[in-house]
Amino acid sequence: MDKIEVFLLGTPRVYVNKKRYLFPYGRAEGMFYYLITKGYENKQVLEDIFWGDKYDEEKANRNYRNALYHIRKAFGKDFLITDGRQQLRINPEADLWMDLHEMKSDLEILSGKENFWYLEHFEVKESSQFENFIRQKRIETAEKIYFLTEEELFKDKCRLDLCEEICKNLIAMDEFCEKYYQLLMKLYEKAGQRNRADMVYRELQYILEQELDEVPGEEITKLWQKIISQKERERVQEEETHFSHTGESQSDICKSLLEWISMFCDRAEYRKLMYFSGLGDSLFVEGIESLVQGGMIREEEDAGRIYYSFPDEEERIRVYEGLSLTKRKSLHSLMAKRFEKQFFMGKNEDLLPKISYHYFKSQDRKKSDFYLKEYLRRYLAIAHEFFPVLHAYDVMYNTETYLNNRKQIEFIYQQMEAYVEAYKESVNPGGFEKERLELYLTMLVQSYVKIPDYERSWEYIGLLEQLQGTAKETLKQKAYLAMDTCQADALIRFSREGLWQAADTSAEQGFWKRFQGIGYVLKGEMEKGSRELLEAADIFLDKEWKEEWGANAAVAYSWLGEIGRLTKDYDSAMEYYRKSLDIHANIHNISGKTLLYLHMGKGLFDTGNDCMAERYIKAAVQSFEHLHVVYKRSTAYAYEAVLLFRKGDFEGGAMYLKKAGQYARHSRDPVERCLYSRIFGLITHSSDCPCESRLKIGEDRQTFDVREERSKIPSIWERKYLDQFCIF
Repeated sequence: MDKIEVFLLGTPRVYVNKKRYLFPYGRAEGMFYYLITKGYENKQVLEDIFWGDKYDEEKANRNYRNALYHIRKAFGKDFLITDGRQQLRINPEADLWMDLHEMKSDLEILSGKENFWYLEHFEVKESSQFENFIRQKRIETAEKIYFLTEEELFKDKCRLDLCEEICKNLIAMDEFCEKYYQLLMKLYEKAGQRNRADMVYRELQYILEQELDEVPGEEITKLWQKIISQKERERVQEEETHFSHTGESQSDICKSLLEWISMFCDRAEYRKLMYFSGLGDSLFVEGIESLVQGGMIREEEDAGRIYYSFPDEEERIRVYEGLSLTKRKSLHSLMAKRFEKQFFMGKNEDLLPKISYHYFKSQDRKKSDFYLKEYLRRYLAIAHEFFPVLHAYDVMYNTETYLNNRKQIEFIYQQMEAYVEAYKESVNPGGFEKERLELYLTMLVQSYVKIPDYERSWEYIGLLEQLQGTAKETLKQKAYLAMDTCQADALIRFSREGLWQAADTSAEQGFWKRFQGIGYVLKGEMEKGSRELLEAADIFLDKEWKEEWGANAAVAYSWLGEIGRLTKDYDSAMEYYRKSLDIHANIHNISGKTLLYLHMGKGLFDTGNDCMAERYIKAAVQSFEHLHVVYKRSTAYAYEAVLLFRKGDFEGGAMYLKKAGQYARHSRDPVERCLYSRIFGLITHSSDCPCESRLKIGEDRQTFDVREERSKIPSIWERKYLDQFCIF
């Protein structure tokens, strides 16, 4: 039998022999999830659940048989067995794996999941019984996870980090459930982290007071009081010991903490500040408490971590500049070395910009540049580049590290731009400054190409070429600019130059063939495009290059899917879209998947499968909200708007259409501008759209010269598609 793997917690996914399976329609998918969760059901009950609210008995029976046919076709005729003619059950011999069942023996399955919602984002329209089933299973699943975590917590060799992650996830699912907070407090008590247990209680106290005008229950309050008593005893003992050894008073401790906080360029995180201050747990907390209550610092929580900062930047600078230059340099050097040591021990990439910053401030510029390059290379691959070359897959598991550090990134880019402006006219070609200038310009070009800022991109490309000629990196960024603005001939020209520079036996050949294939697709020469893209995929999947470059084949297959979609060969389109998603299924790479989701969503939209299209378009939209890129962002918003219009949600559709217009103006992609204009014209002249909604949509209009933009689209296939595009 086939190996079937089903993920029911979070967004549902199904794999057959490691390949992602997509159901043809929602009710068959819902019936499959229902059956594998429950194990069995009566035929009449299934008909009633999935078709009883909508169809008569005869049509419900016909639809039931059709769903049964698709399930058996996908998973094998023996996957479902019948007891007589009425009872349907999962074959006990089926090779079936489900996260919902396996978590009982291995809680590690829950690690890394965004949430534990049973069948998140999945629904079957007009099926109230299935909605009730999902609601009940979510309650049961949360309870099961709670009890399994509680059991784990009381084991001698408990995995505290895993239990902490699960508890926080449970709280996120139900922020008013006291027993989740209580379990997390017990965990921190066991780990000796009583301050964190105290903060958990205070968080619950605040939420209940603000939202429900209630106070925490007696049981959790007693636990909190016990923890506070233990904490106070430890504080007194620690304070006495510290004073006897150092002679430091409370005011000295506060002054020291202020100095350490001023050393951080943005804000100081709880654990790092405690590490550098050298204070014990209780003294540290008392010092922080005194500073917070006195209004000298701010305390905030972000993504489960606590941060400290000054009320305003001027105050931080005042404290920082109150230190002597010698002390500042010494402290920065100490912080750089300690952060560097932590990085090599744990590979926490959040430390890279901090190492670079502190080496820079301690005047060790070479080390500063080394870590800056490492950090920005990884950041740009995640936040800016679609389908990066994945030489190190582990990098992609730290996506949030990069996407949540915008303030840090902005600071770095400001420093680099200031350096470029200062040295671009007076560089010693043989000196260290030239090497740094090349590094900074390369990073700035990569950033502005994807933001995008076309004028700055070309300015910095020009400066970079003055220093090093037409190198591989500048050629690559020129190709991105051509692709982003639909300049097919320029993209093909840059690709040919890249192919000429790349070694005949290298995977770089695949990279440039992929670009050349996209150029032909943009031009409308589908046969040439298909040939180049297939050759690129073959190179990426060759055993010599697969480990490092294999994920890049996904983009080649995705664009082959686009060829099928535009030429209306939908079977071919879906085959290639699925291949692209299969390759990326086990890679945590937000930016790469975003475009794959968008392409698949467009394909499903064009075949009339709005339900499935919505899932992929919504996933693309959600990913775009995390990223700093503009390429095809307007398209995602435009399709989301149309899908909402079709559901009668004109207010929601108007919001996304407004975003589509704004990003179409920013992107300069003629296809996106024409798509937005087409949708705008259709919806504002549609009798299906209420007059009030049409007026509101009209207020946010972005105006483009459609005739001029259309003339910039080289592909006849794209022009035909836009002409035939409709909403209702």
